[in-house]
Amino acid sequence: MKGFSDELLQQHQTLWLAMQQHQFVQDIERNQLPDAVFNRYLVFEGNFVATAINIFALAVSKAPDIRQQRWLIGVLNALVDTQIAWFEAVLARRNIKTADYPDDLPGVTAFRDGMLNVAKQGSFAEIITLMFGAEWMYYHWCARVSAQPLLDDDIRRWVDMHAEEEFHQQALWLKAELDRCAQDLNEAEKNRLSILYGQVLQWEIDFHSAAYLSAGERR
Repeated sequence: MKGFSDELLQQHQTLWLAMQQHQFVQDIERNQLPDAVFNRYLVFEGNFVATAINIFALAVSKAPDIRQQRWLIGVLNALVDTQIAWFEAVLARRNIKTADYPDDLPGVTAFRDGMLNVAKQGSFAEIITLMFGAEWMYYHWCARVSAQPLLDDDIRRWVDMHAEEEFHQQALWLKAELDRCAQDLNEAEKNRLSILYGQVLQWEIDFHSAAYLSAGERR
């Protein structure tokens, strides 16, 4: 039986495909991503992981019971212990100075501030919609791209982190939790979540485009 999350995917296929086929994704798949673009993206994405910690912490505070809180605390631990540590290491290894890549571009700030504001002001279901939109999208393109012989070790590790079974299970949990939340919502509330889901996909597209636009490297 088709769940609410599947309905969202069907309703927003155009945006979903636009992100799955984004230039950033295709450049990685073809081993053509310029170093400057990836370095800039690492700064943008590393900063957003810090924002994601705040978003998931808000989800913990708004979760309906201990079952959701237990899972979300595990996600927080992974963000702090694995992803933040990886960003610290990769920025140092690539000699990337964050001050050289200001993250005040519209595509970056709209994603970061938009996601955080919804998490602060919105419901638990809205936070789950945010993170399902981001992580289900990421898992799918990374799972596809991970099958390619990626030449840059840092790019390969970043892709693999989002294609591994642990991340897949996290994305599946968000999908199932969104379906559970939707059971208690009326049509108007579901429609608002659908609009939000589409907004997340557009934010993601603009966020990844910003790594090119800031240096005029879009081809």
